[in-house]
Amino acid sequence: MAKINWNRVLLGGLLAGLILNIIDYVVNDLILQERWAAAMKALGRPATMTGIQIVAFVVVDFLLGILMIWLYSAIRPRYGAGPSACLRFAPVTR
Repeated sequence: MAKINWNRVLLGGLLAGLILNIIDYVVNDLILQERWAAAMKALGRPATMTGIQIVAFVVVDFLLGILMIWLYSAIRPRYGAGPSACLRFAPVTR
């Protein structure tokens, strides 16, 4: 079994986290901002997020990116490289 290169997992995870943060910004701030504000107002909550909440979401996206890259690097030696590894790992539904 191959050893996991933790430096590459960390760098790849940070890159994946950056991509996740960009996607979150585009979707939640540019596209759905009005809908989120209306939904939060309907719940009796503030329409905008605080700085602490934004930092928490950014950190969670980076941690999720690292977790995704670690999972891929753990699966790769067993199932092979590329998208086919993900397809073989996915459960079959009928």
